[in-house]
Amino acid sequence: MTTRYEIGDVVRLKSGGASMTVNQVGPVAFAEGIWLICQWFDAIGELRQEMFHEDMVVRLEEPVAA
Repeated sequence: MTTRYEIGDVVRLKSGGASMTVNQVGPVAFAEGIWLICQWFDAIGELRQEMFHEDMVVRLEEPVAA
């Protein structure tokens, strides 16, 4: 399996939004392609998690300020 992303990469949706950390990478049974499970903290500090196709995100090259 070849993928552009690794666990620990920091990504953002191509459409914008919060910086997210990749915590799982791989195929899923119900859809084609490589999918990422990402986590981030929302505006009120709650941990969020969602799955995105790898084509929906871009890797952030610069360190993210805390």
